[in-house]
Amino acid sequence: MSNLTVSDVGVERFNKDHQRLLFYIEEFTRLSARFRLRTPFPDEWDQMDGIFQRLEKYTRVHFKEEEQAMAKRGYPTLPDHHAQHQQLVNVLADLRLKVKRREFQAIGAVKSFLQECITNHINHTDTQYGPYFKTETPRLPLQGRSESLSRFNR
Repeated sequence: MSNLTVSDVGVERFNKDHQRLLFYIEEFTRLSARFRLRTPFPDEWDQMDGIFQRLEKYTRVHFKEEEQAMAKRGYPTLPDHHAQHQQLVNVLADLRLKVKRREFQAIGAVKSFLQECITNHINHTDTQYGPYFKTETPRLPLQGRSESLSRFNR
């Protein structure tokens, strides 16, 4: 999965958010690469739990901000987009539960799910809202990349 890329969706702050998701995916990929021939050690399961906590925070913050911005611009397929977000949240919660139960086979499902988030949701669905944001200069909540992404680390 290290060759995954995210498409430009036309909104700088969401592009930065998507780069953050890509970082989490790469983090999970590096960790899970150890498990090709063995099950994870307890501390590695704990590391996966930490990644899931960050992913859940990411989806909560990012989806809310994205949907609010879409609503502000009257994005016509917002209800469908919201439904997709809800489905992604539900799948993520289900996978987190499996990882919490230390189900080894869930690791492959997590990798597939994360890849699907990039290839189908961001690189297809999210790229469709860009034209609705063309009239706005993207507003970052704080100045600078590290500060703008800090909202995921609170």
